[in-house]
Amino acid sequence: MGDVLRARGGEEGRYGAGILLLPDRSLVHRGDWEGFHSAFKVSPDRTTAVAVTCNTEPPDSLRVANRLLDIWTK
Repeated sequence: MGDVLRARGGEEGRYGAGILLLPDRSLVHRGDWEGFHSAFKVSPDRTTAVAVTCNTEPPDSLRVANRLLDIWTK
């Protein structure tokens, strides 16, 4: 089974829609808009995904997504 997402031409580690491929092979996307902060992260083995949306500061939505992914994949 292959990845659904394919790298954009010329930009190693960057995928469509602003998704980044991290060195550990996980995928991540962050976004902020009108007071909302979000993060989407996919585990390196592509079996688990986490999406976090917050409307306050802090928490750091990516830090929360990382912690949840750690809990669910260990």
